[in-house]
Amino acid sequence: MKKLTKTIALIALASLLMLMLSSCGSAQDTTPVSSQPVVADVFSAQSEPEALPTVESHAVQAEPETMPVADSDSFQAEPEAIPAAESTSSRQDGERFQDVIMLEGMEETVSYEHVKNDTIGIELDYDYENFERRSGSASECFISRYDNADDPQIYLEIFYSSESADSAASSIANSLSNDYDVIKESRALKNAGPCTCLDASATKDGQTPDKLQTVYVIPLNNGCVVATAHYTFESADGFGHRFNEIMNTLTVMAGR
Repeated sequence: MKKLTKTIALIALASLLMLMLSSCGSAQDTTPVSSQPVVADVFSAQSEPEALPTVESHAVQAEPETMPVADSDSFQAEPEAIPAAESTSSRQDGERFQDVIMLEGMEETVSYEHVKNDTIGIELDYDYENFERRSGSASECFISRYDNADDPQIYLEIFYSSESADSAASSIANSLSNDYDVIKESRALKNAGPCTCLDASATKDGQTPDKLQTVYVIPLNNGCVVATAHYTFESADGFGHRFNEIMNTLTVMAGR
């Protein structure tokens, strides 16, 4: 009896197992099996993020405005530009400019100041770095800056004389002849034209004095201009040439 009961139980168990297997088979037939792995890729489970444009580092920050580099002298007042040389008559009294001259065979840039003197009736340019200007009512004087201004030996003085040029030249020559062997000759200045030149560069006994003079007498319609260059023997080459350069800039005003 027990054996029969055991057999029936085994048969029932087998039937139950068959039924369960049949149910599993039916369930697998109704669900399609994917050929891909059951476990999905981690990255495919999430949506692919939209690609953002690459932002360059310099685009994130605003480009700083370029500031002009200040020159070391930019905090000082900019000096006025010196104009190039031009005709003497177009300049104003005290106007400064630069020009190039030949001095002792070499070019030299000279800083000039223009002079207008209506009383004398002249205009000229002088080297203000080497000379100090002292003006009178009817005279001009240019003293070497290396000299004693109170007792100068190197200077150019210019004044007006109501005498005719010939009369003034004769009077001056007679006065100089007391101490000098005077050489009188005609010269032509660059701007002023013909003039009488008195060269007092030797004593009456033929010796070279310490103090020399060159006098220019320039005729006017009414009177004359007398310009006397005073210089020492040692300064004759340098300052004698500079005085001659100044005289060649001298212009007689119209109507004089």
